[in-house]
Amino acid sequence: MKRAFLIVGLCFICFSAFCQDTIKVACIGASITYGARIKDPEHFSFPGQLQTLLGAAYKVSNFGVSGTTLLRNGNAPYHKTGAYQQALASKPDIVIIDLGGNDSKLVNRSRYAEFVSDYDTLIKSFSSHPRIILLLPVVSFVTDTTGIWDPVIVRDIIPMIRQVGLNSGKEVVDMHSLLKDKPQLMPDKIHPEEEGSGIMAKRLYEQIKSL
Repeated sequence: MKRAFLIVGLCFICFSAFCQDTIKVACIGASITYGARIKDPEHFSFPGQLQTLLGAAYKVSNFGVSGTTLLRNGNAPYHKTGAYQQALASKPDIVIIDLGGNDSKLVNRSRYAEFVSDYDTLIKSFSSHPRIILLLPVVSFVTDTTGIWDPVIVRDIIPMIRQVGLNSGKEVVDMHSLLKDKPQLMPDKIHPEEEGSGIMAKRLYEQIKSL
């Protein structure tokens, strides 16, 4: 009996150590992070495919909320969502931030003076002091100038995110050029389908493993 208890105890200790060693990755963002228009976003969104690439040593959690903005006074602020609170509570080791595309909408353009400080606030809100990776927004192929418009992303959003990276010393990964020549992978001109999300996941895998 004692031997059985000893074996169970050792197994519990080993399991606990395994759980403690698992690297927690929090993916926060909008619809592309969530996996909009993908039939099985749990497995084939870029966070889902990143989990597959990283394997069991990592726990990748998808906290994407469609339509949300980085801007705290935007039309749909990410910081007001329940997913954001869950991301904070998860105390991640790595945070991947994919916000900025929805901020390019006409309704949000008057708030750009607040963008850098709002991004800085978001970064500082993670008390676990994780490694933080900032993503430049995915290219948009839409022609509606009041919506997610690529000229605004290139002219305004990308330089501001690069400035945040420079100010904070955080990593910046270029998702914009990654799919710029692959419109066929974005059937609705905004959201990558499974293959496009896989390309994003592979790039993030390389970034995470680079250190």
